[in-house]
Amino acid sequence: MPSPSVLLAGDGHTWVALDYREGEPCVTWFDVELETELVLAPDFRTFLAGLSPWVG
Repeated sequence: MPSPSVLLAGDGHTWVALDYREGEPCVTWFDVELETELVLAPDFRTFLAGLSPWVG
């Protein structure tokens, strides 16, 4: 996992975290095993605004 970051949720191999490497944190998905990452939102507020209810 990159540092500094704050882990929000995960299972050991994949994590959603606040990524502070660039200063203002973006919300990023990390796959530790595959060494990949994907920015989910440029900031936490935008991440929250993009959430929708799960319909199962």
